[in-house]
Amino acid sequence: MSRHTMTSGLDALFLRRMAARLDRGVAAAVREHGLTVDQWRMLDLVADAGPLPMAALCEELSLAGATATRVADRLVAEALASRSIDGTDRRRVVLRGSERGLELREKLSAEVEQAQTQQLDTLGETDRGRLVRMFGSVAEQVGTA
Repeated sequence: MSRHTMTSGLDALFLRRMAARLDRGVAAAVREHGLTVDQWRMLDLVADAGPLPMAALCEELSLAGATATRVADRLVAEALASRSIDGTDRRRVVLRGSERGLELREKLSAEVEQAQTQQLDTLGETDRGRLVRMFGSVAEQVGTA
């Protein structure tokens, strides 16, 4: 068992390492298209969920406001997304995928998924077992809640 602080059977440091591994896969898949991992995740999110306010993007992607704005600025500059004022609340800015952005997301989705799977396939038995145990523990807790 890890010496790191654990909550309900979860090892946050280990999970961060696994997320970084998946991000390396994403980066390899989207780099040649001029995207960063954060840009891909934002494009993927607005393509999946539809137009979203910047505050929701910040929360969903765990990005600070300024960082989310820079990421959105780049997507808009590359004509992969557009920004507009929310029709129901003029104080909110909404980001939506453009036709070009939605086409790129469609084109890259399978490639990104395959790159992430390849990253997970390189896990050793110990790390693979750890993930299975952690998620099994979480599933049990959710099932009893």
